[in-house]
Amino acid sequence: MGQNETEPRLDPITGLPTRQDMAKALDAELAAEDVNGAVMVIGLDNFQLVNEICGPSVGDEAMRQIAENIANVLPYDITLYQLSSDQFALYWHDCMPEEMEIVFASLQLSLRDIAAIEDKIYCTTTAGVAFYPRDGKDTDTLLRFAQAAKTIGKIEGGGDRICFFNQESYDKWHYRVMMEGLMKNSIARGCEEFMLYFQPQVRAKDESLYGAEALLRWRTADGQILPPLEFIPVLEKTRLIIPAGHWIIEKAVETCKKFQQYIPDFQMSINISLYQLEEQMLYPFVADCIERHGVDPSTIVFELTEGQNVTDWEFVNSQFAAFRNLGIKIAMDDFGSGYATLDFLREFKCDLVKLDRAVILDILKDDYNKNLVKYSVKLCHAIGMELCVEGVEEKEVFEFLRDECEVEKIQGFYFGRPEPEDVFMKRLTK
Repeated sequence: MGQNETEPRLDPITGLPTRQDMAKALDAELAAEDVNGAVMVIGLDNFQLVNEICGPSVGDEAMRQIAENIANVLPYDITLYQLSSDQFALYWHDCMPEEMEIVFASLQLSLRDIAAIEDKIYCTTTAGVAFYPRDGKDTDTLLRFAQAAKTIGKIEGGGDRICFFNQESYDKWHYRVMMEGLMKNSIARGCEEFMLYFQPQVRAKDESLYGAEALLRWRTADGQILPPLEFIPVLEKTRLIIPAGHWIIEKAVETCKKFQQYIPDFQMSINISLYQLEEQMLYPFVADCIERHGVDPSTIVFELTEGQNVTDWEFVNSQFAAFRNLGIKIAMDDFGSGYATLDFLREFKCDLVKLDRAVILDILKDDYNKNLVKYSVKLCHAIGMELCVEGVEEKEVFEFLRDECEVEKIQGFYFGRPEPEDVFMKRLTK
């Protein structure tokens, strides 16, 4: 005979009731009037390593002991459910956040030393909590929000903690997840929704146009153009910057060749991420790209932002050395912001330093700010670096940088905002 539909569908390893049983019980709980409580989803951090290192039989025994240990620290009237292979769940009628935290602390201690056959397993856990009716009024929503709280907590805090659902954090996380999916699809279609904008760079002495920085933009389905701060971090975190970076380099070099029809020595600056440097095929791709488009490599500039925390300078410099040998110039971007500036300048072997707007923001405010910029420029010149100042927006600032600081190159809104290729081309054809 088949199992009675009213009987619990017990998990074959832990003997716990399953998600379907929890859904039935929680649905009944939520159907009552004036009900309140919380749903907790408990995830084991990296438990798959137990199976991979110790084998599945040890993993099954460990899972049985983990389930037993968790159940033993719960209040007597709370049922533990097996949500998936390495996740548990429970709901708690009329409880406070402080009670959840106390129980979770006991739960953590119970998992510190799991004896499984002859092996000792150190296991940590991350839990997410959603409250009803505040966060949701149905089982699916509460489980989804508790799961999301756990996931967000693990991403932001590294796990081994309890995290309560927060709508603002959830919206930001959901937006990033959706954006990641959209960008993956866009890259698979040849970076359809991506585009490059170009910001003019001028020589300070005569204000003549000599180059541009290629800046990535993304057009959403509704036609909105998103700035890089909204999606570049997602590209880098997911390593999608590697395939996207190929498209950026290809498009920038191709456009540089077009611009050189009007200014033969026109320079194109392209931002390079640390993640891109780790890709073995980057150098051959760049070399092939430059050859295919017939561009003089000395007119290409690769920029590494100073905001990135470099831990292996030997690797970074060796990677960029190959590009320098090809003829490409190397620039330090955003100098004066982010991580230790002088250390970055000392370690990074580059040809050009780009001074960040943050450094010149109050340049005309007093002598202190003037001297800070003036001697930063002198420092770069003293060690043989060319200098380009970014973020120049006012005439007075430009004139001070040109006349008092002897800056060679300028980039900023005063000479032009980032523009699509067809708009930028009008500057060259005047």
